[in-house]
Amino acid sequence: MLKSVNIIGRGKGWEKAPLDEYSWGITLTNLNRKVDLVIDMNVYDDGRWGEQERQLWLKSRKQAREDQIPYIDLSNYPIDLITDYFQVDYFTGTTEYALALAIYEQYTSINLYGVNATTGTDYIHQKAGIEFWIGMAMGRGIKVKVHSDHGTILKAPGWQLYGYDTPQKYC
Repeated sequence: MLKSVNIIGRGKGWEKAPLDEYSWGITLTNLNRKVDLVIDMNVYDDGRWGEQERQLWLKSRKQAREDQIPYIDLSNYPIDLITDYFQVDYFTGTTEYALALAIYEQYTSINLYGVNATTGTDYIHQKAGIEFWIGMAMGRGIKVKVHSDHGTILKAPGWQLYGYDTPQKYC
């Protein structure tokens, strides 16, 4: 039985995610589109975020409550369960937590939209972690598709297959 989830970030391409499929929104995504679950593992009161981001976070939480959408954050993410299950605690951003949860919950297909980790952004440091968890999923036979024309996830330099200098065709 196919059990599929769309994980939707806030980068370019998020708007291409189908509205009629089961979707998890990463950090504030529910303010832009319908999702079935919100995952936000950020800490908004530690001084790293400005007041504008804090207000958006509050608005996102309020919107999720009004829409009766489950909201996963640091207080209710099953961190011990997940890290004990995988024997790994490598998380550099919210997307990795979502990927680990989808693997744990035995989804058979994961689609990523708006998850780009592009250079020149704060998200580039999350690239390796995202790719690690994609590898964990694929190693368990889970089909993973990165829907992005803009990002660096699973992209070789120049999108060329090393040594062959031919374009990548799968990612």
